Amino acid sequence: MKFQAFPGIYVIACVLILIGTLAGLVSANSLKPSPEPQQTDQAHAALQQGRALLKQGKADQAIGYLQTALKLFTDSKNTRGVAAAQDQLGDLYLRQGQYKVALDHYQKALEAFRGGEIGDATTGAAAGAANMAGATAGAMAETAATATADNGFNANLMLAKIGDTNYRLGDFASASTAYAQMNVQKPEGAAAKATRRFGGLGGIVGSISTGQVSVAAPTSAAISLLEVTKELQEYRVAVVYMTYQVGMGRIEFANNNLDAAKKHFQNALDAGRGSLPGISNLGQTRRFRAAARTSLADVVLRQGNYKEAGKLYADAAKGAREDKRLDLIWPAQKGAGRSNWLLAAQERDPKKALSLRESALASYREAIATIETLRSGSLRADESRTTFLATTKDVFDEAASALAEMALLNAPAAGAPLAGKALDYAAEAFKVTEEGRARSLLDMLSETNAQVTAGVPANLLQSKQENLNRQQEIAQALTGINLSADDQKKKPSDLENELDKLQTEFDAIENQIRTASPRYAALTAAQPLSLAEVQQKVLDEGTVLLEYSLGRDASYLWAVSPASVFVYKLPARSEVDRLATELRAQLIPSKLQRRIVGIDVVADQQRGLGLAADGTAADVSAFAAASNALYKVAVEPAAPLVGEKRLLVVADGALNYVPFEALVKSTEGADYAALAYLVKTNEIIYAPSASVVAAIRQQPNRTATKSFLLVADPVFNQNDPRAKGSPAGSAQGAAGTRGLGLESAVEDVAGEAATEASDAKGFQLARLSGTRTEAEQISLLVKKSGGQSDVWLDLKASEDEVKARDIQSYGVIHVATHGLLNAERPQFTGLVLSLVGNKNNDGFLRTDEVFNMNVGAHLVMLSACETGLGKEKRGEGVIGLTRAFMYAGAPTVGVSLWSVADRSTAELMTDFYRRLLGASAAPSSGSAKASPAAALRDAQLAMISGKRYSAPFYWAPFVLIGDWR
Repeated sequence: MKFQAFPGIYVIACVLILIGTLAGLVSANSLKPSPEPQQTDQAHAALQQGRALLKQGKADQAIGYLQTALKLFTDSKNTRGVAAAQDQLGDLYLRQGQYKVALDHYQKALEAFRGGEIGDATTGAAAGAANMAGATAGAMAETAATATADNGFNANLMLAKIGDTNYRLGDFASASTAYAQMNVQKPEGAAAKATRRFGGLGGIVGSISTGQVSVAAPTSAAISLLEVTKELQEYRVAVVYMTYQVGMGRIEFANNNLDAAKKHFQNALDAGRGSLPGISNLGQTRRFRAAARTSLADVVLRQGNYKEAGKLYADAAKGAREDKRLDLIWPAQKGAGRSNWLLAAQERDPKKALSLRESALASYREAIATIETLRSGSLRADESRTTFLATTKDVFDEAASALAEMALLNAPAAGAPLAGKALDYAAEAFKVTEEGRARSLLDMLSETNAQVTAGVPANLLQSKQENLNRQQEIAQALTGINLSADDQKKKPSDLENELDKLQTEFDAIENQIRTASPRYAALTAAQPLSLAEVQQKVLDEGTVLLEYSLGRDASYLWAVSPASVFVYKLPARSEVDRLATELRAQLIPSKLQRRIVGIDVVADQQRGLGLAADGTAADVSAFAAASNALYKVAVEPAAPLVGEKRLLVVADGALNYVPFEALVKSTEGADYAALAYLVKTNEIIYAPSASVVAAIRQQPNRTATKSFLLVADPVFNQNDPRAKGSPAGSAQGAAGTRGLGLESAVEDVAGEAATEASDAKGFQLARLSGTRTEAEQISLLVKKSGGQSDVWLDLKASEDEVKARDIQSYGVIHVATHGLLNAERPQFTGLVLSLVGNKNNDGFLRTDEVFNMNVGAHLVMLSACETGLGKEKRGEGVIGLTRAFMYAGAPTVGVSLWSVADRSTAELMTDFYRRLLGASAAPSSGSAKASPAAALRDAQLAMISGKRYSAPFYWAPFVLIGDWR
């Protein structure tokens, strides 16, 4: 089940994910004692390496080291080491989205921490204390108590992780049970020692001593260590308490138990304000405090008290500003905007209503400005970057909707182009929408931890990584992990100061990188175009832009030509998504509604998919009804402007999942071929955003070339006769696990039972022999037109070849293979090349890897299964590999929106290239050679009229994204 999203509560999720993803939870000292020091040292080295790789987003490499560490710690009976390794494996699978696997590891880590409370803790504490020259027995006893408390703190954090993971699964009951087992002490200062217990675990946290320690003639080193330990443990008490309160609060909020939620959030806020002076100023205490304030306002907003909610949001923004938590000001600003907008709808006085709407717009503008300020640098390593960036899109959506509504309220007579104040509001709404779309690419890169390094000087990359590594170490130390002896000697307040300094240095390094690499700067600091700029720089007289923004309460369509602008109000996102989903259900046979690994689509036509040449009357009627219903909502309002012009479509939500070519203007038609498809009157091309098209055109001109690269029919299985004598894919971790990313992607589409996450042999991909014929036929066409082609088949159709060879000289790159998508985690969207014979790669060419390629082709055609779906971010839409190949240098990318049939695809692609190369006249182009968009349209029209493959399932999955020229 998808992670549950609720208004404003994403801030709370941000806090909890911080604990869940950054904590590797065991101090270095507590892991040292072992019967076999050499084995333990090896285990530590493997654990450290696994942690480092995981932080860099290299889960497929990290897993081997973590599994090795787990085995070595288990063999040496080091329960703390076992717990640390299990915890890191849980974090790894959490990032993979495999929540149930993560839960299993977290549970085992919890059991290990519980089991190691006494034996290992005492031994570890004694060993650590003995190393302190001159330390007294009292100091040693305090250190032993600290080691035991470490275990208690770690066990609490494991329970918090278990609770958070169950929350993501939508299992609120199990989440609540996990939080209830935490031992929670209210942070009331040094004198307060009473423990409030919510379930088992005894008095682990209660055993943390925050009082004065009696030390007879202690050394200065011992005093310093004890002072550090005292502040750290007081900090932990506060973190555990607020974690519990916020975790329970969001569960109650999800269950709509608003009074209970309010009580928990208030407790968290009170604790943040009432902690000891030094503790209340530390980063995570301030973060919980700011999140609790905003969450209290969320509760009141849901209760319908918009006026009171507005006041609370204002207080939350003020408090976050005073706490210097810029990252948590924007949610409060967004909330203020929404509360005022809703309050305006209840206001009967037109002047007061207008004033409230303007106040709402001002708050939204402030929120966007705050977000852009944060984006101009980068977030601190301990600020849960992924969750923060993934939720700011709500601000852009709501702001754009409010501005579009203001445009309509000020619009002239119905049917007339916008002008004056209405046009000003529409233009601002459009720019906000484009800003959201332009930034969603950065969101994706952050989520995948993609390192875009092409063109960046090596020394700057090294400085950036070293800075991030140190930030990660400090973040761990602040949540209970000491990775170095130096950190154990520093107070949390000192580490906070160092973290601030590192962040300033990081921003300076990032600015140097942008200066040194214009390409990197264009990606990370690109400014979206205004509406007027799009009219001037993107559109032409024969092209109309249709850009969509789907909202919770209403959706909006911008219909733009070089000379005029229209805005249309559409139904809410839920209704548009429903219509699009119903059409997709009619477009795709039920057996292929979800990609099934191992299905041999070569034989689809013989296996009876309910797609006879003309279709039954019922089939045609059902499809036409669904298609026309979406046409009436999404396109028909702009029909007078559209006419028969080219359409540049910037979709949103589920509209990304349907080809507009297959929309029909009426339900009349005896068979599939006779329907009034939009493709019969309009050429259609798509873009992630209107601004992207302009950015593409600014890329250096490519040398015209007829050189083709055709990659097809890879080897997926070691048992394939073509693999005889070749080694299996060699992307092995320390434990021999291959291609974790590929396995996760396969599991997504095949179901959990298809593969064990750590078993490289648990899945099979069917050979697509039809892609070989497809590539060979295209190669013949290229030669007939006077061009050259390189055909990489079998073992040569590999990731090693793609990365090792210079592919910049090819004018067209055509890849025909399996494409696996992950609609939730874009790092597992990619192309499956040969899984056998690789020496340096795993055979799965992922989105983040494509960003670092350098492509010279003017067209990249991905003739694969579902390569176009990628990550549906509600912003940039079809993002997946499409945007990656555009960044790599391709102005136009062809993708498929569903699993395609081998034979019909080969026919469509062959005809497409025949027209593209000028081998036959292209009717709509008026010349012997067509543009990619015109060539694809003509090939689709020919397939429709040929009737054998007239059902849209065969001809409609392929769409072109990018520049149509």
